[in-house]
Amino acid sequence: MCCHRLPSAGGYVVTNRRRLAATGGRDTRGVCSVYGYVLPDFKSHLFDDLVDQQIMGTGTAGTRHAHTRPGGPTVAVAHGCEGAGHATRMLAVAKGLEAAGYAVPLAGGGPGARFIRRNGYEEFEPTSVDFIGDYQRDNGLRAMLTGSVPATVARVREYRAWLAAIDPDLFVTDDVTAALAATLARRRYVYISHDTREFYTTPVEQAGAWLRNLIARVTATAYLLPKVWSGEPTIPDATAVLPLAPRADGAKDTVDVLIVPSAFSVSAEQVTAAIEARGRTVTLVGGEDWEIVPSLQPYIAGANLVVCSGYSTVMESAVAGTPCVVVPSTSEQRGVAATVAERRGFYSAHSIEALGALLDRDRIVAPDPQENGVDRVVAVVKRLLSPVPA
Repeated sequence: MCCHRLPSAGGYVVTNRRRLAATGGRDTRGVCSVYGYVLPDFKSHLFDDLVDQQIMGTGTAGTRHAHTRPGGPTVAVAHGCEGAGHATRMLAVAKGLEAAGYAVPLAGGGPGARFIRRNGYEEFEPTSVDFIGDYQRDNGLRAMLTGSVPATVARVREYRAWLAAIDPDLFVTDDVTAALAATLARRRYVYISHDTREFYTTPVEQAGAWLRNLIARVTATAYLLPKVWSGEPTIPDATAVLPLAPRADGAKDTVDVLIVPSAFSVSAEQVTAAIEARGRTVTLVGGEDWEIVPSLQPYIAGANLVVCSGYSTVMESAVAGTPCVVVPSTSEQRGVAATVAERRGFYSAHSIEALGALLDRDRIVAPDPQENGVDRVVAVVKRLLSPVPA
C-alpha cells in the first residue's frame, strides 16, 4: 500500500500497490480523482490490506518511503471522533509538524473527517465511538455497554494495525483510544488534552476523566494541556501549553456575530433568534448559506463576537483576540464555560435567556490575543526526536 500527497494541501490518499499492478494502474475499488485514488471502503479491507504494506509519507522534497525516512522522521497524528473540534486542533498541529519537515499521516474519523478532506487530506478512519451521545441517552449506561465499549475495542484494535503499518517515529494524539493503542503497541506518544476531572459533576463522568488522564499520565512520553485560562483546574504531570489554533493565513473575513455549533450544542436556531432579536447580524457556521471552508480562523479573527459551545473554538478565539460567549450543552462544556468566564473577553451563558440577558446587560470586551501553542507542540516533538547525546 502507498500514500500520495494531494498537491493542493498535502493530504494522503490510500491506494493498494498490488491491486494497481494487477489492473494496469487502475484501482477498481476506489474512486478516481484528479490527484489519486481515494478508497472509501478502506476500513472494511483493513486487515487484508495491512499486510506487507509500505505507507508512504510526504516531505517538502516529494513522495518518500516512511520506513526508510530519507527526508526525516514520520510523526503520525490522530484526533478524537466525538466532535469536529478534535480534528480542527489536531490538524493545526499536523500542519505545524509538516511545516517543520516531518511526514504526517493522519487518522481519526468521525464528524471531523469532512473537515480534514476539505483541507486536501485523506485520513485513516477507524470505528467511531460516541460515549457522550450514548451516556446522554435514556438508559445511558446500557447504551455505553452495548455501543461505545465494543466500538472502543474495535477502534483500539484498528489503530494498532494502522500504527504497525506506518511505523511512525512518534505519535501525537488527543484521542484516548489512540493512546491505548500506542500503549499496547509500546510506542512513544504525545497526548494532548484539556479534559480535567473538575469540569464534570457526575461520578461516572468524573471517573471517566480520571481514568483517561491516568492512562496518559502513566504511559505518555509527554502530556500537554492546552489552556486558555491560568491556574486551576489543571492535570497532575501534564505540561501546560498555550491554546491551539490554525494559522490565520490571509485576510480576515469580517462578520458581526459568528455562531459556531459543535456536535453537542444548544439549538443554533434559538441562539440565532436571540442574537438577531437584539439587532445583530449573524453568520451561522453550517447554516443554509454556509459552505465548508478549510479554516474558521479568518472568520473568528474578523468577527466582533463568537458564540460557541466547543473548546476548540474557545482556543481559536483566544489566539485571535476575539470576544467569545460559551453556551454550553454538555458537562464538559459547562465546566469549560465556568472556567474561561473568569478571563477577560470570555463569557458564559447557561441558557438562551442568559445569552440574551448577557447581550442586553454587559459591554462585551475583547481578550488580549494569546500566542499559538502549536509551536510549543512542535518544539516538544523536535526535542523527543533529537538524537541522544553520547
